[in-house]
Amino acid sequence: MLDKVKSHGICSRMLNWIENWTLERFQRVVINGELSDWIEVTSSVVQGSVLGPVLFSIFINDLDFSIDSSHGVLISKFADDTKLGKRINNTQDCNCLQSALDQLVKWSKRWNMSLHPDKCVVIHFGRENPHHLYSIDGKVISKEEEVRDLGITISNSASQTSHINKIAKKGRAVLSQMKRTMTYRDSTVFASIYRTYVRPTLENCVQVWNPAKLEDIKCLEKVQKRALRMITDQGQMSYEEKLGVLHMTTLEERRARGDQIEVFKILNDLTNLDKNEFFDFVQDRHQIDTRNHSQNLLVPQKCRLNIRRNFFSCRVVNAWNSLPEYVRSSTSVNSFKNNYDYYHSQ
Repeated sequence: MLDKVKSHGICSRMLNWIENWTLERFQRVVINGELSDWIEVTSSVVQGSVLGPVLFSIFINDLDFSIDSSHGVLISKFADDTKLGKRINNTQDCNCLQSALDQLVKWSKRWNMSLHPDKCVVIHFGRENPHHLYSIDGKVISKEEEVRDLGITISNSASQTSHINKIAKKGRAVLSQMKRTMTYRDSTVFASIYRTYVRPTLENCVQVWNPAKLEDIKCLEKVQKRALRMITDQGQMSYEEKLGVLHMTTLEERRARGDQIEVFKILNDLTNLDKNEFFDFVQDRHQIDTRNHSQNLLVPQKCRLNIRRNFFSCRVVNAWNSLPEYVRSSTSVNSFKNNYDYYHSQ
């Protein structure tokens, strides 16, 4: 690790401080009150420290260069999670992906790390995927139909139902806890608590899994309907009337709003995503002076499958183009939110 720290230009007193910080470190494991023996930490990064995440990022920074770029393998890293992916069309593509895995294992051994095959999984996408077996250091990696990645449950069929069922169940559980602990549930306090502790669970990374199936939409909406029924001072008003009193909208409308906010960020380079990889623009298609050209609207993609049609970069195009120009040309994210809300409140 210290060699990698040096390679990043850290030297002199700072390097000496980090080196002294790593020396004579010991660790042990505690399970149900039972203690293991102390052992010296001779490599890797000290866990549970403030500096640890920074040093770990430095430690795995060169992981990309260990894999031959000619394999065409996509490498995605986030914290201590690393994912490899490749479009598989034939046996040669399978061999390229396996070769990338072998190079990853070689890199790990070189730097005194080890990959745990039992903690790694393979998920195959596509109907024509050959479902080739892959291995880490000679041990076959297990195949899964769905995996949880950064809080999102991803299935090999690209269906959002499994993820939606899980977050809806979690939302109902939190509501049950709130019902048991709160006896006075008025429109002001209880609604605020719901917006703080329940609704974020139902909307986390919504741009990734925004559902198109009516069944999934209703599943999520039922959680919010239950929350509003728990409010004690609203009488027998309908769901829509309660939303109006609380100045709230349906979850479906909030998801549409979240999609458009993300589009605004991407188009205005407020993220690290390349807008040209997501969208096609009218001005790139022709130079005819039309309204669409002057406003540089997005070009809808032709989609053969519903999976693609409901993908983020496809489903948001028509909704974005239908927004007034003063909304699309907002100067900041907050300004866009305000203009968007004003437009839809009319």
